[in-house]
Amino acid sequence: RGGARGDARAVLRAARRAGDRVREVWIETDVLQCVTTAVELGVSSTVVVAGADDVFESRVRAACAVEVLKVSEDGLRVVDASGTSTSRARLVRISTPEECEAAVRAASSSSSSSSSSSSSSPDIVVMDANEDWGIIPAENLVAAYASSASTRLFARVRDATSARTMLEALETGVDGVVLCTSDPKEVRAIDAILREHFASRDDGRVDLVAATVTDVKRVGAGDRCAVDACVNFAQGEGMLVGSFASGLFLVHAENVECGYVNVRPFRVNAGPTASYCAAPDDKTAYLSELKAGSEILCCDSHGRTRVANVARVKIERRSLVLIEARVKTTGARLAVLLQNAETVRLIRATDDRQPVSVAQLTIGDDVLVAVNDVARHTGVAVDERAWDER
Repeated sequence: RGGARGDARAVLRAARRAGDRVREVWIETDVLQCVTTAVELGVSSTVVVAGADDVFESRVRAACAVEVLKVSEDGLRVVDASGTSTSRARLVRISTPEECEAAVRAASSSSSSSSSSSSSSPDIVVMDANEDWGIIPAENLVAAYASSASTRLFARVRDATSARTMLEALETGVDGVVLCTSDPKEVRAIDAILREHFASRDDGRVDLVAATVTDVKRVGAGDRCAVDACVNFAQGEGMLVGSFASGLFLVHAENVECGYVNVRPFRVNAGPTASYCAAPDDKTAYLSELKAGSEILCCDSHGRTRVANVARVKIERRSLVLIEARVKTTGARLAVLLQNAETVRLIRATDDRQPVSVAQLTIGDDVLVAVNDVARHTGVAVDERAWDER
């Protein structure tokens, strides 16, 4: 293929997360539209240009703001294109049983020495097997690298269907695939496969439960954060925010027509800077930590989540209201402070799951919350026997 012969091709590196495991996709191509399609799908991070075609590399750089790597002259490594020649991946070609056995022996040796080695050897191995004989080598290498904490196994494939096969090899599957294609449809196909069959960071879910409002009262002014995302929120969607990390309220986006001000479909009026908000990978963040480029977790009224980037955070002094509630199933007490404005809404825990303005909220109303009964340290869940939030 292109990397071995040095023709003008590129590899687009992308990442999707399945649970706690990252699945990566590199797209090897000589068609710029394949690169731009992957970028538009939001799955790109790095382009690897094979060979010495500076023109194609320049076109890729001009089209996308991406990191650029290149394939080494011998076609066996992926290295930094800046000239440092730092290895990022090693290519292992397998076309015979003997080559497969040799690759397995090398993998076993790498796994046994990874914990004690401090070398700069590549932490990604790309298996390039014969097109008609790839499943058995993949399964053998998946098993061989299973005990390695430092090496990740990729498989080179020719279409999205083969990519799925490799990602499911021996149930565990490879850590990533290199899709060799000149067809943007294959890029879209592998994106669809990842979304449908491998839960990604963009396709998570949280459990929402009902909490009964026990108090609503004004508490004066404070520095509140309006979080403007790089995406428009859908109806029923917003952010999980609260005073306690153990329980966050679903705060609706400002995308509901009200007659007072124009809608802001990208905004969640999230409350004071000290509040927690849900972040990707089961973490929380303080609203004060958010800035342009930060990642937030968007959530809809059915608990479906997706990851978005922050475009800006506006911190302004505004009148606040304190809302306290108790989780119906456990009795746990939760609280959230929000701007006292008609455009700020929670979501009712009713069959229709309609937004309700904090100005109309009354004691006894049921609203949606996400409960996470753990302590937090720097946003990460920790196991502590004694802790309290109030």
